[in-house]
Amino acid sequence: MNALGETIRILMGRRKLTGAQLAEDIGLSATSVSRIITGHSKPKQVTLTRLMKRLCAGPDDEQMVLRAFSGLKAPSAEEPISDDPRNATEERDRVERWLEARTQAITFKDAVARELDKAGIAYRRDMCEGIASADFLIERGSKRLAVECKFNVSRDFDKTVGIARLLCELLRCHSVIIVVPFVGSFADGIVVGPHAVAVCTPAEVAVQIEKWAAV
Repeated sequence: MNALGETIRILMGRRKLTGAQLAEDIGLSATSVSRIITGHSKPKQVTLTRLMKRLCAGPDDEQMVLRAFSGLKAPSAEEPISDDPRNATEERDRVERWLEARTQAITFKDAVARELDKAGIAYRRDMCEGIASADFLIERGSKRLAVECKFNVSRDFDKTVGIARLLCELLRCHSVIIVVPFVGSFADGIVVGPHAVAVCTPAEVAVQIEKWAAV
């Protein structure tokens, strides 16, 4: 039995649940639950969420499940979700949140493009070289500037700074501008080696580019 299966068994024992009862509560067949416990299939994210809601009494139980799940050697097939309407609703909500985030990111990048167009700044959009890509690349003579758009500043902003560091190297950029909806404490103390990284809003991006070009 794998770590996840053993953890599920432990928590089922604490909740005094049989496999059939657990299956009914989370909208799977008893066979599907058995396959997850024995390691013959892996739960989808929505199933894992329902398992945790039903089995976990607190943060310690949740961490135990997550640790077991992250160490799971997943087989090739995921366990299919039943037609339980609760599963369908949660899956739809998850997909809608993802679509909303993607739409917001695209709309934000369009707003940045409009500011560049309004200022008469030439650029290449969605520029790729090898494994590297930038939302916008601006070239002035031998100098290169990458512009990255980050709408959701509350998520993985450090990762965005790491991408800026790589773009300086892989795209041979002298500077990178990270455009955000607003500037806050998340941007404090950014240091990206010898290359300059600026953070600004769309309304400020043209001014930042001209400052870079003038150096």
